[in-house]
Amino acid sequence: MTNEERVEERLIHAYQRGYYDKVMSQIKDLEMRNPSENRYRLYDIICDKLKSEWLKENNESIIENT
Repeated sequence: MTNEERVEERLIHAYQRGYYDKVMSQIKDLEMRNPSENRYRLYDIICDKLKSEWLKENNESIIENT
């Protein structure tokens, strides 16, 4: 799988889970602060962070509803 395909897949998951807009806004911010950083690495950092937050929020709501 190429870097482009991996990022595309992660963005699709972000869209399906509802945090795509957050990913894109945070990517712009990180790119401005770190222009020489590898773009794929930035996507990995942001997607990992927001996925973790999403999982935490959704696991808590599942536990509360049971």
